[in-house]
Amino acid sequence: MRRTLPGKWLRAVGVLTSAFTLAGAIAAVPAYADPGPNLKITAAVPDGRWLRDDTIPIDLTITNIGDATATEVMAEGSTYSGPYYGFDLDTWGELSHNGPGVSFQPGESRAYRVTGRIWGAEAGNPVVRLDVRTPVDTDRTDNTVDVPVNVIPPETTERVAGQVYGDKNRDGVFSAGEELAGIKTLVGGPGLPNELSVLTDSAGRFSFDAVPVGATRIVYFHNVPDGWLLPESTMMRLDGSGKYEALSIRGRQPLSQALQATITLDKPSYAPGETAKATVTLTNSGAHPLSGLFVTCSDDGTGTDLKIPLEQWGAFGSPQAGSLAPGQRLVLPLTAQVPEKAAYFGKTFLYCGFDGKAYVRGPRVSVEAKVPGKRADSRGLAWVDKNNNYRPDDGEGLAGLTATLSTKDNKLVSFARTDAKGYVTFPGVAVGEYVFRVAGPWKAVHDSTVQHIAPPYGGDWWVQMEPR
Repeated sequence: MRRTLPGKWLRAVGVLTSAFTLAGAIAAVPAYADPGPNLKITAAVPDGRWLRDDTIPIDLTITNIGDATATEVMAEGSTYSGPYYGFDLDTWGELSHNGPGVSFQPGESRAYRVTGRIWGAEAGNPVVRLDVRTPVDTDRTDNTVDVPVNVIPPETTERVAGQVYGDKNRDGVFSAGEELAGIKTLVGGPGLPNELSVLTDSAGRFSFDAVPVGATRIVYFHNVPDGWLLPESTMMRLDGSGKYEALSIRGRQPLSQALQATITLDKPSYAPGETAKATVTLTNSGAHPLSGLFVTCSDDGTGTDLKIPLEQWGAFGSPQAGSLAPGQRLVLPLTAQVPEKAAYFGKTFLYCGFDGKAYVRGPRVSVEAKVPGKRADSRGLAWVDKNNNYRPDDGEGLAGLTATLSTKDNKLVSFARTDAKGYVTFPGVAVGEYVFRVAGPWKAVHDSTVQHIAPPYGGDWWVQMEPR
């Protein structure tokens, strides 16, 4: 039997249906937003094992979710809680309050990275508050974000360990018999109250079981035997990850132990423009072939050195091309013209080093010859550093003292008296090196050798004195 509802029930159902339909329609319509610019900021510290002494970045994204251009957009940050986090100078770029700001079109989003450091000694982690501003913003509730800056606890420690070996067979890896025992191994770095120190054992191994974390930790060595050269230091960033538990520290013999070099000139003195003849002798006294060798000759900036044409060096003049068999001796005859400028300095020289791509600390050799010629007055100052500021000041000159210039073999060249300010002038002295002395109870603090150089290249010299 079919049943029907009374009319009043039908009318009631119709009212309820309309109400539900209206409620659904209202729920489907997005919340009303005022027209205009609307900035939104999000930010976070990128993933990483950050330490308190790191420069720690914060990545932030600014988006204009409004329907109009946002102008004069600027941003700033401050420490909201915890230790003080200070932002680096100029890190804000175009968002800086020192500038005009920047514009964001509707829907535009930009990513920025700002950086700073934790400066406060307070325990814990900072929380940094970032704010973005524009003169007109329809919703300012999403203009601020708080960013936790989480770091590895500074009391964290980790193990540092490894092995030191002398690479006798030069294969770049440890082999039996290459252990370097008894070497003092140290760990230091900023913030460590004391250096940590151990000796390598019979296998060349060392271990530090509890090194405090830090962005700069250094392993270095003392008392290395038999001329082995170890790296001056090994830099480490200890962040609790344990990646320095199997260090392999390779020791190498200096190239100068196997490669000997000598250099001579054919004369002790030359005239400007004369051709000087040099002889360089290279000897491989080691048990292994030497390859990849090359020469580098240096000057002192005066333009008085003997410049050997590169082709005279043969294979050693080409980078990493020279070679010597065990026991081989090579003689290189070289020639160069003595520079005219050498006459103003009283000398010429040749200073060369021999190195190789697979070696460290090759031999260095030098030779010098006189170049007589120029004479000029030589003027200098004898002074005492009364105020310990490492430079001569008024009233520090030694007045009225007899002073002398002598050759290195103690032959007197000239004498004079210092004036009221401590200056002394030796007239018409030949250019070259001399030893300066003053009479009385005075001696030079350092080496009293002075270089007398003729004008326009020379100038006054100073010699600091102290009581005997």
